[in-house]
Amino acid sequence: MTTSEEDWNEQDSQDFITYGEYFVPERAAQADVITSVIPAPPTGAHILDLCCGQGRLSAALLDAFPRAEVVGLDISATMLDTAGRELARYGDRFRTERFDLAAGDWRERDEAPWAVVSSLAVHHLDGKGKQRLFADVHAMLRPGGAFVLADLVEATGPLGHELARRMWDDAVREQSAAAGAAEAYQKFHELEWSHYQYPDPLDRPSPLGDQLNWLRDAGFAQVDAYWMKAGHAVFGGIKQEGPTA
Repeated sequence: MTTSEEDWNEQDSQDFITYGEYFVPERAAQADVITSVIPAPPTGAHILDLCCGQGRLSAALLDAFPRAEVVGLDISATMLDTAGRELARYGDRFRTERFDLAAGDWRERDEAPWAVVSSLAVHHLDGKGKQRLFADVHAMLRPGGAFVLADLVEATGPLGHELARRMWDDAVREQSAAAGAAEAYQKFHELEWSHYQYPDPLDRPSPLGDQLNWLRDAGFAQVDAYWMKAGHAVFGGIKQEGPTA
């Protein structure tokens, strides 16, 4: 399986740091949904942010849960350096760790995390890779904790695919115009960022229904989709306190 090391490079990181606010539909709303569905963690609990990027989601988690600590994991040195600088105000409540999402070494933790989150990363894994990740995250979580993903999902037919393409294009155009950054919309197409308009073999989104079933198969309860727009969805589940049913 192709690893995230092959899927991403430092120029991709810099492009996303520069244009992510315009390229991601309702980025702040997605972060709000993620923090809203995670149960309040106990003091000192850890949250893992897989492929944390420049740290925007990590910051939302640190603000929402002032008793928790966040570990931002990423393969990109550019992303980790940026996150470290931008989140320095949180002191030792935030730290970074370099990892490869597809590898297995990081999945063995000395301390079980209360929650694991990820934004726009897991779609780089194929179906089997996602299923292994879901099972491994369930195994590592503390009982009562949550696994929440914000990611691209694949349409199951041409109507859904075209709607996702059009809505994503509209969202980037509107967000760029609202910020007076028309060049961001142009860059969206120059970089061929949209999976639904410019297919890339390194992007492997899976249908939302399949991923909800894989979460259940991994042992998660209360599995649900919490938000969806333009082919982007927020979904996840909770690790039960007792034996899974």
